[in-house]
Amino acid sequence: MEWEIVNLDMTFKVKAEIATVFKAWTEPELFKQWFMTMAQTNKVAENTLEVNGDWEIVDVRDGVEYRAIGTYIDIVEPYKLIFSFKMPQFSELEDIITVEFIDLQDETEVKFNHGIKVQIDDKQSEQEIEKAKSDAKSQTEAGYEMMFKGLKHLCETESNAQ
Repeated sequence: MEWEIVNLDMTFKVKAEIATVFKAWTEPELFKQWFMTMAQTNKVAENTLEVNGDWEIVDVRDGVEYRAIGTYIDIVEPYKLIFSFKMPQFSELEDIITVEFIDLQDETEVKFNHGIKVQIDDKQSEQEIEKAKSDAKSQTEAGYEMMFKGLKHLCETESNAQ
């Protein structure tokens, strides 16, 4: 099996302190509310926040189970996370996600990169390969845009409550 990496880069700001945003990415009670899931459909949210520690989300929607798993590669609290990402029900390919948190005093800038592995084969034309890569990037970006709205809402609500 062959694959190519498509880099999805996104940058956004959250009106919350860096520690609040970092916790939303790493504490199961918080990330189960926005990452790959919603609190009401989430069935599992687990995390071992250490290098080589695993994380897992299991979301059930319309009777279908969606499982996302990964392992931490690097953690620089509260500034950076690098972890693997895989949804085994769709593919055995494992992507790498890097998230950087930049402290801007009363808000946090989040720099996000998802290296998406797109499966290709030698039967595909160059045009088909480029379309597959473009589709993977746009579909993944649309999903993250929705998730990041949930993250911002969670962090900004949490920040205003303090």
